[in-house]
Amino acid sequence: MLTDLVVSQKVVKVNEFTVVGVPIRTDEPVEETGTGLIPEHWQTFYKQQLANKIANKVNGNTFALYTEFEYNQKMDFTFALGYEVLPGGELKDDMREFIIPEGEYMVFTTAVGPARQVVVEAWAYIREWAKKNHRAYKIDFELYDERCIDPEYSQVDIYVSI
Repeated sequence: MLTDLVVSQKVVKVNEFTVVGVPIRTDEPVEETGTGLIPEHWQTFYKQQLANKIANKVNGNTFALYTEFEYNQKMDFTFALGYEVLPGGELKDDMREFIIPEGEYMVFTTAVGPARQVVVEAWAYIREWAKKNHRAYKIDFELYDERCIDPEYSQVDIYVSI
């Protein structure tokens, strides 16, 4: 049942902050099949230790961003993995700076379990939620904090712009 996939949801106000990350371009239908680019991007991010190349990190929280939505038949978007940073850091390799705008976000907290599973399941819930509620499609993000140290026993907050 979809209601078991998200343990809580609430509206929060987020202050603007900056994330530096490594982006890729993909689309919703391919990612929904489980054969998309996002899982491979996670592997590359860790295998190449790209986190170590991000300067001026605020903390150890990892962000997965969804932005630059293109409203076509496939719903193309940019996905990026990165970290919140202080301004003025050097951008290396294929990294980009993303501004998370101030505003209201609906925060969905996943169930506890393998991160790769609970996040996919929560997004299924969010897609159903979005059919009846306003989703702004500006920038959405997943927050991987201390609750995600063990990837097999993780809980993730997903922020959806509203």
